[in-house]
Amino acid sequence: MKTDKARQRLFNYLDGILALSHEKFEVNNKKDETRLKWGRLMVQAIGTYGKLLETEELEQRVEKLEEQIKEGLVIPGETHRKKTM
Repeated sequence: MKTDKARQRLFNYLDGILALSHEKFEVNNKKDETRLKWGRLMVQAIGTYGKLLETEELEQRVEKLEEQIKEGLVIPGETHRKKTM
């Protein structure tokens, strides 16, 4: 799928960004503006990485549910809630 290739490219870019920003952050031990910028970049890259993983996991769950619906294992619209009294 085109989406899978694009996501994999993003993961690869983020891996590179994380490696570079970590290296730059560690090299510069002074607490200055440049070090803070590298630290912020790491935080942003980690957050983006997490969102991509979350999206990928949700898409896999949707695909699994769609397969179960096709196989008749799950009926759309059916709820499995326990009644509380």
